[in-house]
Amino acid sequence: MPPESTEVRSEVRFYSPQLMLELGHALAEKGLLTRPQIDELNSRGALTGENLHTLILKEALIEEREVLATLAELSGIPFKLMANMTIQDEAVHKVPARVALRYSVMPVNLDGSTVTLAIGEVPGQTTVDGLRMLLNTAIEWVLCTSNDISRSIKHFYGLGADTIDHIVDVPEEKIEIEGTDVSVEAADPGVVKFVNQLIAEAINMDATDIHIEPFETKLRLRYRVDGILQEIPVPKGVAQLRRAISSCVKIMADMDIAERRKPHDGRIKVRSGKDEFDLRVSVLPTRYGETVNMRILNRRTMFIDLAHLGMGETHMPALEYLSSLPHGVVLLTGPTGSGKTTTLYAVLSRINTAAVKIITVEDPIEYQMQGINQIQVHARIGLTFASILRSILRHDPDIVLIGEIRDSETADIAVRASLTGHLVFSTLHTNDAPSAVTRLIDMSIEPFLVSSCLEGVIAQRLVRRICTSCKTEDQPDDIIVQEIAALLPERSADARYYRGRGCPDCSFTGYRGRIAIVEIMILNDILRGLIVRQRPSNEIKAKAIEHGMVTLRTDGWGRVLDGITTVDEVLRVARKADSL
Repeated sequence: MPPESTEVRSEVRFYSPQLMLELGHALAEKGLLTRPQIDELNSRGALTGENLHTLILKEALIEEREVLATLAELSGIPFKLMANMTIQDEAVHKVPARVALRYSVMPVNLDGSTVTLAIGEVPGQTTVDGLRMLLNTAIEWVLCTSNDISRSIKHFYGLGADTIDHIVDVPEEKIEIEGTDVSVEAADPGVVKFVNQLIAEAINMDATDIHIEPFETKLRLRYRVDGILQEIPVPKGVAQLRRAISSCVKIMADMDIAERRKPHDGRIKVRSGKDEFDLRVSVLPTRYGETVNMRILNRRTMFIDLAHLGMGETHMPALEYLSSLPHGVVLLTGPTGSGKTTTLYAVLSRINTAAVKIITVEDPIEYQMQGINQIQVHARIGLTFASILRSILRHDPDIVLIGEIRDSETADIAVRASLTGHLVFSTLHTNDAPSAVTRLIDMSIEPFLVSSCLEGVIAQRLVRRICTSCKTEDQPDDIIVQEIAALLPERSADARYYRGRGCPDCSFTGYRGRIAIVEIMILNDILRGLIVRQRPSNEIKAKAIEHGMVTLRTDGWGRVLDGITTVDEVLRVARKADSL
């Protein structure tokens, strides 16, 4: 990665053909491009009118950072990463959204009457003069990658600002006709474009849900990214279009746009690059209009690796043992959205061979896997977890996956299936691994049956990973440091802690991606004895810890010491009691 260029020459040079000529020579001298490559690009530019900088990026011959660092040396305009700068609200307010979008500039700093603008290329004199007149202020320049600039503009000015500004320019009476949101032709393409933009941005951010929520004076847009809802800035004018936006989504999902008093459900199929996505759309009537939720599901076949999920060397022996058992019940526990199903499929992918027959019963089928018989629950026609289980046991499966044990009947069949020589995987909603025992007994499963069939319980939570682009050192509270030292004394002596500052790569959250923290309880004779005697879960937990079980919180602190996540994330998902 090229270093940032922070020095500013006393005389800044703006775009010129001579500067592009010098760029070619400099890149050749650095060995980043060959002379024939540069000559070929210059010849093409003579025909198309594109400059050398643009052609290099279009062909992806070298990294954009290398080009910008070289341009910084030639022009005197420093090159910086947005992650290493603090964007001032005053600077953003100084530059209107239309100006930022038209010129692809991001205001960074306002110092008196001088505003600093980030730009993805060396500006020409026409651009410099035009912006100076529009803003009526002095301007300093800094070079940034185009991705940094576009993401920053979306974050600070709102998604689809250019589209919405164009639509709301149309007088209000032209947008709505006779109190409905049937748009005129001039507004229709803009609304559709905005909805497409918000779906594309959600997919780009790896969001799992899109929430469009109307209120009296505004429309709120939120994405669930890495399990956390993030409010996505939208232009102020979008509030005028809230009814048009909900109608557009309903049309795309093949719903009845005339009916606004009832809930609706539908689907939208979307293609982004090589991937196909299903959007499960739900619309509910509220006081100020219809609120829309879109769940994003990737339709491609998923093969998840346990190591990618965060299962380290300490967890793998236990997982290998549980997945190699000839029979018994293995449960994954945790709240909704904790990645239980993903982990189950990661385990299945490791043992999915021609010698093993695997049948799953799911609601819904989230991942499609080759070589596995997957059955979708349809409760309306009587195809429930329990009814399906009765039938599939006649198909001689080796392994059965039950999407979720929801009732006593399903729990009873799962237990009896394990006692007749099947390995059963399933999920359960409990706070920790030992509580799964209590939950099964609450479902009217006899303690001696639980003791006989239950082989292991994996409790799981997901914590967000620190963004590697803006990772910086942090210092947590002393009380937390003391707790970590007590639980992991051999690792905490020279421990270093980190957090993310926030940058365009992580949508200014400081986090990007998630990793699992787990506690794995493997049953032994001592724990089985406690279960038969119906001892409370806290006593079972204490004995499991005594025999080597690592709790959720302790595993989380290990991830903190690895520099993968933050103290705040572990505190969010794992209670103090989880370490006891």
